[in-house]
Amino acid sequence: MDKKKQKFFNDYLEIITFVIFLIMLVVIYVPSTIWQEEDAYKNESRFRMQNVYSVENFYNILTGEYEQDGLKALRLVNAVRDSLTADSLFLGEQSVKLSGEEFLIDVPKGFDVEYDTTFGLRRVAKETVVDTTVTVLMLTEDGAEDTVYVQKRNLKETLSDPLFLNVVSENTFERIETVSYFDRRFRKERDPYDFISLPDSSQFNCPLTGDPYIIEISENSIRVSSPIRSYRENRYGFFSLKTRSHGYIIDGTRSWDN
Repeated sequence: MDKKKQKFFNDYLEIITFVIFLIMLVVIYVPSTIWQEEDAYKNESRFRMQNVYSVENFYNILTGEYEQDGLKALRLVNAVRDSLTADSLFLGEQSVKLSGEEFLIDVPKGFDVEYDTTFGLRRVAKETVVDTTVTVLMLTEDGAEDTVYVQKRNLKETLSDPLFLNVVSENTFERIETVSYFDRRFRKERDPYDFISLPDSSQFNCPLTGDPYIIEISENSIRVSSPIRSYRENRYGFFSLKTRSHGYIIDGTRSWDN
């Protein structure tokens, strides 16, 4: 084989090798990307189903029954939480009017706390706390003098004590304290860093298909299930995103925990 043919053969071989390499990258990378997308939709969908069930559960706490119209349940639950924010004594038997309809409800003590811990996001923060310790001189019961250390915020009580003699010194220092709290904000679809004030109507629709979740009520039992039976969507011509039902919740029991 002369040099010209040899060079042509080598160039051709390099092109074939490069094309095969690209195909291998596509075959490996694209499916993994689609699988990640499928998992993201599944997790978001289950997150929403849990919220739908929680809304219905709160509605049941207030009224003693479940509501087929999930959005109606949502409006009432949020309205009660707003009322508790404005008036902490909004408890017991109450009457709420929404969209021309009157609801007779019974608001239990701690409803707002349970609401916040259910829909809120648990945060952990570090705060700088300034403490001032006051050294005071006190008389003991046997007439001796004794040095006592008290927090400055409690100094007024000490000053009124008949055994108090004198303030010796004050020392101020800072310390870092870790506190946890529930942030009453709610995660928007697809973006874990974007928030809205309260659970909204988008939570009642599947993030993949946009179809509403199925709410089935039987006596005092409720089932919230995915509207998907089988789903397939083409990706990049040769691949597809496909999934089956994202599961269901029956009276708080989730299918994906089994």
